Amino acid sequence: MRRLLMIVEGQADACAVPLLVRNIVQSHGIFDVKLLPAQRRGEHPSVVRQFDNSFLAAIKEEAPILWVMDFDAKEYDCPYREAAGLIQRAHTLRPGWPLKVAFLVKEYETLFLYDEQATRAVFPDIPKQVEFPTSPETIRGAKEWLSDQRPRGKAYKETVHQEKITARLNLELLRSKSRDFAHLERAVLALIDMPIPR
Repeated sequence: MRRLLMIVEGQADACAVPLLVRNIVQSHGIFDVKLLPAQRRGEHPSVVRQFDNSFLAAIKEEAPILWVMDFDAKEYDCPYREAAGLIQRAHTLRPGWPLKVAFLVKEYETLFLYDEQATRAVFPDIPKQVEFPTSPETIRGAKEWLSDQRPRGKAYKETVHQEKITARLNLELLRSKSRDFAHLERAVLALIDMPIPR
């Protein structure tokens, strides 16, 4: 059976990202991929500082690695350049190890702003007259945007809502609307067929 290790930022991501990846592979008729328990390594700045140790610990699982992080373009230049730099560091440490870095601009919850139907299914209290952003990746603070649309006292909570909305995401919609999702999907499909160097 093929195996895949995911590295994510936090507690909610450790549940939501594997669910999203599972839905991606199954949408392609692939059912022989074992998803290992996700490892939490924090946000991008922390990952950059501790990358070498985190990567060397991760390869002990003997599986291709999908590293998923939020990316705030205000702080860093280009997500693809950042990803290439991390992959180069990994290949210096262990040449040829299958690793893909998938950044989500500006955060995981941006995907929810693309899929209004999935989000409203979990948050039916968002007023019908609320218009979802036409360019979700320009929104800094998707979590806050979601909270602001709900009635007072009912905020978006990652550990409660992230997995629930993820389960409802329309992958076909995301493929057509979100460049970051399309990149993530390509990374997943490539990694599951990459051999581990011996």
